[in-house]
Amino acid sequence: MKNLHNLFICLTTLSSSYALASDNGKPADLSFSGNVSLASEYRWRGQTQTKNDPALQGNFLLSHASGVYFSIFASNVDFGDEAHLELDPQIGYTAPVTLGSIHPTADIGMLRYNYVGNSDLNYNEYYFKMIFNALLYQSDSLIPSISYTNNYGGKVTSESMGKDISNWYFNVLYATPISQSDFGANASLGYSKASEEIYGSEAEDHFFDWKIGATYAYKPMGINAELAAIGSNLNTKGFTDTNKKGVRTAGVFTLTKSF
Repeated sequence: MKNLHNLFICLTTLSSSYALASDNGKPADLSFSGNVSLASEYRWRGQTQTKNDPALQGNFLLSHASGVYFSIFASNVDFGDEAHLELDPQIGYTAPVTLGSIHPTADIGMLRYNYVGNSDLNYNEYYFKMIFNALLYQSDSLIPSISYTNNYGGKVTSESMGKDISNWYFNVLYATPISQSDFGANASLGYSKASEEIYGSEAEDHFFDWKIGATYAYKPMGINAELAAIGSNLNTKGFTDTNKKGVRTAGVFTLTKSF
């Protein structure tokens, strides 16, 4: 399940793009960009998606000057079933907004969680985000977001609970460079609220997740390194040691190459 507290457009380090040329040699309205990452673990809202094993991931974005964009996220996953590949298409629209002297960007769209090999896990999620750039310092960003689904966990969860489960997810992310260096820092806090008690060993209808990270950009090669502490407050009483490890705070190291 894609980590939606990382906004694809601004937070997957898509720092360069290829403009598609038109017949007259001028840049077309379409542009393409992306990145490939190698991570020590794939975490989504504080929870491992690879049983604490490494992940190879890709993000690809096709955007139009109008603000419409299409993206896709790919990663290996391991849930102990037939699903071993996550392939999430996403479509959205961004537009500038004026709030007095502040000029954020609004982002609205739909994401399809898609698991190759086990389509019973698939479901749609809808999101709205506000992107505030250079809010406190030059090149920093603050991104509050809201996501909603009326079919959390897809058919698997619906059949287990005897009905469809809706879920709201709220997240705030802040990222900033450190002084004039190539180092940076980021932090996020997320909150999930479901229509039924489905989270943790002693089931509750809500939980928090968090991330605190440090980054380094090696600009000559277009590579970004991140070391982050990611976790949640899910109740793990009665969990196996492996399952406890999968939701407790852990260090995750990621190398990302943008193009």
